[in-house]
Amino acid sequence: MKANKDFFRIIPFLYVVIGPIWIIGTDYLLSISNLSPEKELFVDKCKGMLFVILTAVLLFVLIKNLRDTKQIEEEKEKLSLLIDAMPDFVSFKDGEGKWQQINKFGAELFELDGIDYKGKTDKEMAEYTDFYHDALIYCIGTDEEAWKAGKISRCEETIPLRDGSAKFFDALKVPIFNTDGSRKGLVVIGRDITSLKEAESKLRQSEKMSALGELAAGIVHEIRNPLATIRGFMQMSQAKTINLEEHTDVLVDEIDRINSIVNELLMISKPTDIVLINQNVNTIVSEVVQLFSMEATQQSKRLNVSDLGQFDTYCNEHKLKQVFINILKNALEAISQNGDVNITIYEKNEDYVAIKFEDNGCGMEEADLHHMGDPFYSLKENGIGLGMTVSFNIIEAHKGSIQIKSEVNVGTSVEILLPKSKP
Repeated sequence: MKANKDFFRIIPFLYVVIGPIWIIGTDYLLSISNLSPEKELFVDKCKGMLFVILTAVLLFVLIKNLRDTKQIEEEKEKLSLLIDAMPDFVSFKDGEGKWQQINKFGAELFELDGIDYKGKTDKEMAEYTDFYHDALIYCIGTDEEAWKAGKISRCEETIPLRDGSAKFFDALKVPIFNTDGSRKGLVVIGRDITSLKEAESKLRQSEKMSALGELAAGIVHEIRNPLATIRGFMQMSQAKTINLEEHTDVLVDEIDRINSIVNELLMISKPTDIVLINQNVNTIVSEVVQLFSMEATQQSKRLNVSDLGQFDTYCNEHKLKQVFINILKNALEAISQNGDVNITIYEKNEDYVAIKFEDNGCGMEEADLHHMGDPFYSLKENGIGLGMTVSFNIIEAHKGSIQIKSEVNVGTSVEILLPKSKP
């Protein structure tokens, strides 16, 4: 396109040079020729006619080129107006990363009004502004990533503002290549998602406040019951209707219940750093099973342990026992007489060891599974609903996970994954 423009620019010059040469040269040739006057007159007329035709052709080409150029300029102006009207950041760079065009939104964003940016790289543009220096230098790296990817790339970019705030952009970078694979140009389109980010932040804050409200309601509910019991006994003691000393065990139990709720809440709200050391998982599971073996036998329930190998993990033995005790206790409460709880320790993969607790008890609804781990959510009549919340937090601190599957009247499976110790 540029070569064609250059060619048409030199046509008038060629015409001015070649025209006189044509006229003088042909007149000279006719003067030294031996043509008869009639033939000389005919050739002279043909020469003039040919010159007129050539002139007409050149004028036609020039006029057509001017008309096409005008149409191109008009289309270019329309496109520029359209791009400037866009509420997004739009810029064009050539294959060398030099700026060719930027829309009004982008120029105002980077404070480029009145600055001749065309033909300059991001590094050169960064010299014009201290405030946006780092942002422009950062663009060099993301542009290069788009070139290397060889396809449309997407990233999120943050542009600081002078008032201390920032704008967030969902940036699309479109690399354009020549037929030989060389770089031709880069189109950058940045959609302003600042409002969306603010809405997401407000939504998260709203969810946190909602969760805090539910948590507060749960705390009030769980603590109010034992407080009501204590208050009732104290009032009856004041009325001399009971001897308070005969009911101290009830009062101690209710106080212990409040203390248990407070302790578990503290573990959730302010989890302490857990010291991890290398421990044998099989040994920890065996000790927990031993704690419940007498209780299970008395209730005609069976605990079956299958060790498919000896496994070590970096863990806190006390915390891990707390999780196993909680899960095993839930399993025993879910099964009836002659029920079974099967405990299996096996290698999940090369990185994780699995401890699975399976019972053939009452099971749970699908809807209840989604709330496992939520504070104060319990299916037990007198349950606090913090045991599984604490268990999830402990296993997460061990870099592990808990997966629960259940089916009503079939049973429940709780699989705990813990990372294996590395030599």
